[in-house]
Amino acid sequence: MGRDELDRYYTPDALAEACLELMLVGLADAPFRFAEPCCGAGAFGRAALRLVPSVTVKGCDIDPEASPGFTFDVCPLDDWRPGDLDLIATNPPYKSVYEAVAKMRALQFERGALRLGLLLRATTIEQIMCSDDPPDEVFVTKQRARWGGAGGALHKSGDSCGSAFMVWHSGPPNIEKDTTIKGMADWRPRGRA
Repeated sequence: MGRDELDRYYTPDALAEACLELMLVGLADAPFRFAEPCCGAGAFGRAALRLVPSVTVKGCDIDPEASPGFTFDVCPLDDWRPGDLDLIATNPPYKSVYEAVAKMRALQFERGALRLGLLLRATTIEQIMCSDDPPDEVFVTKQRARWGGAGGALHKSGDSCGSAFMVWHSGPPNIEKDTTIKGMADWRPRGRA
């Protein structure tokens, strides 16, 4: 079976919520403006709405059939103009992950967002940590996700590697960061489901 042409692998809701809880640590309970580029089914945007009820959520996706459950634009990331943002989080397409990281980091800097969080394959950690713009925090999952959606449905066995949620704080690229790497607590019940 080949890959899904739009690279649709939807994040489990529980994993998106666990990631956002980590990303929100140290931020005041204020009315945030949140964006989920590559929103697909909208797991991060819905998690933001559950965790911070006063949040404003926007998203974009190239799939006109995406159904995130909040306002989104059908367009590629390069064409998206979301306005001012406080937080950005998503599970970007893996087939162009390094390009997506650079684009979303530029979006964060351009829009003045406080934090950017990206759920990535654990296999990307080494290359991103050795880049000119490593994240401030990395949270490695102990549990492997079972991805949903059009792509995930074609590949029922799930991903063959773990995931890492990488968080960049505001500010320009800085190669001299002391990145914190931690394990992420269990985000779903143990055992077979």
